[in-house]
Amino acid sequence: MCLPQVKIKKFLVTFATVISVLSFPLQNSFADSVAIKGAMKIQRMGGYVIFINYQTHDKWTDSLLFKVHCKFERGEFTFTSSSLNNIEKGWHKTQIVISDVIKKRYGSLREYKIDLYENGVLVDTKKNY
Repeated sequence: MCLPQVKIKKFLVTFATVISVLSFPLQNSFADSVAIKGAMKIQRMGGYVIFINYQTHDKWTDSLLFKVHCKFERGEFTFTSSSLNNIEKGWHKTQIVISDVIKKRYGSLREYKIDLYENGVLVDTKKNY
């Protein structure tokens, strides 16, 4: 009676191992064609600069747009990049500048969230505090 249970367990372990090995090369094929890999806020000349590192997976990528939703001490605003086109596969950087006038009027930047859109569809989000 124990023999069939052992065979079933061996079959399930083998099946899970085979599925894991076969799906490993397909991992990137199911991923989005672009993703935010990191972001950093620095103060420059009284204002802020949000640096964004991102990676594209397709040979060419078009129609990328970044939106940065910012919460200041006395208000919330959204800043948008221009549309990015003709981006080759690989690692890239972009930045969004927030002027010193915003900081003087609405206080320090408390937190921000970055949304990445491709062809008008939200594909990635990164929150920083």
